[in-house]
Amino acid sequence: MVQEQGYKEFVDKTSESASRLLNEVRGNAKIHVVSHLDADGLSAAGIICSALRRSGARFHLRVLRQLRRKRVQELVQEWGDVFVFVDLGSGQIADISEFMANSKVFIFDHHPSTGSGSPSFTHVNPHLYNIDGTNQISAAGVAYFAARAMDPSNIDLSALAIVGAVGDQQDKGEQRSLIGLNAEIVRDAKKASVVEVSKDIRLFGRETRPIHITLEYTTEPYIPGITGNGDACAKLLLNLGIPLKEGENWRTISSLTQDEKTRLVTELVRRMMSKGIDPKDAESLIGTVYTLAKEDKGTPLRDAREYSSLLNACGRMGFPGMGIAVCMGDRYENLRETQDVLSQYRRKLAEYLELIQKPNFVKETEHLQYFNGENTIDDRMIGPVTSIAVSSRLLKSDRPVVALANSEDNLTKVSIRATDQLVKKGIDLGKAIQEAIQQIEGEAEGGGHDIAAGAFIAKGSEEMFLLRLDDSIERQLDNKQH
Repeated sequence: MVQEQGYKEFVDKTSESASRLLNEVRGNAKIHVVSHLDADGLSAAGIICSALRRSGARFHLRVLRQLRRKRVQELVQEWGDVFVFVDLGSGQIADISEFMANSKVFIFDHHPSTGSGSPSFTHVNPHLYNIDGTNQISAAGVAYFAARAMDPSNIDLSALAIVGAVGDQQDKGEQRSLIGLNAEIVRDAKKASVVEVSKDIRLFGRETRPIHITLEYTTEPYIPGITGNGDACAKLLLNLGIPLKEGENWRTISSLTQDEKTRLVTELVRRMMSKGIDPKDAESLIGTVYTLAKEDKGTPLRDAREYSSLLNACGRMGFPGMGIAVCMGDRYENLRETQDVLSQYRRKLAEYLELIQKPNFVKETEHLQYFNGENTIDDRMIGPVTSIAVSSRLLKSDRPVVALANSEDNLTKVSIRATDQLVKKGIDLGKAIQEAIQQIEGEAEGGGHDIAAGAFIAKGSEEMFLLRLDDSIERQLDNKQH
């Protein structure tokens, strides 16, 4: 639950930030919006840019893989009187303070903060008010509170904030529901009639894909004997008496009757549990579904989780502008193109997930398991690959997973994920990664949440980084035990 005092201070801060931002708009300032490339970052950018456009602002958008020190230095030289950071900035306070001391800066973020910044900064972050930014509100949620304070009619942007939250896997409540400040956003969305909430089969493609294809491509959860096996999926449905077609049209999960859904879920849960999968993971097939009521049926924008996957694909595949355009209302050519990008993205994900399951690809230290995709895995995609590997139990769940891949500027991208159970044992990946990068040579920047973190490190320092990270995780576990 959100503490009442912290909540009031957070809402007051977002209202104050909205007033300041509107003053800049009225002064005809050139506003430079900078966001991260994942689903939450693009949703947050879509919200802020929509609010700015509606208020008549002049603005420009830049989407980044990560806000590294070098990039902050470059941004100062670019177009803009005012810089608005969304889904990044809180972990780079020192660099922003150093290079942007004479600029007007707004930060709307939910990552643990390394400081409040210069007095001239407007920094909105739930962690500064003892609100958990890992589970209770995403960057899109922070951006939404600011947009709503700019103009109450921006309440319709609550739908995008829900997309950002589920894209950041914040659906950690009962039956995969959103909690904390996210739950307030859901209430706004229902009030504005832009979102409908129900309990249903929670599989990717429930609105858009033929049922057997949905089952074949399901990775969250991973279903042994079904995921990746199209023939087995079709056979299963026929054995259960569930027709694949209605006339000439393929049926989707959303078109099944309640009886058909019950039969399908019962059989899938039975199969998963027979393969030793935790009953809780098996039962996660049913959960809270957020349907975006204003979007057309049969499109990936109709389901919040599909929408977030589409945005993630755009960002990770190098087409963030396409995703932002869809967020801001483009429902024609851009939407068609994003669906092609999503198909390519999911094919790549499947390839990478197959790769990491090959013998000896994943190696282990005492407290970690890791793999180096080098040039084989796109560094923009190691985060999603690692997340799915952890959530689908493709790799062991007794220790964090560290993924590495070659990146730009002779750097290695690092992505680390843990389970909720590991976090409860005392692991904090954001702190561990910061400790590790302070003990290696060469360029290194990183941070994140307790359950998910990332970094860029100098090429050649990977072995020492893994050693230091392993040491840090060991200390965290020892401290928790004592």
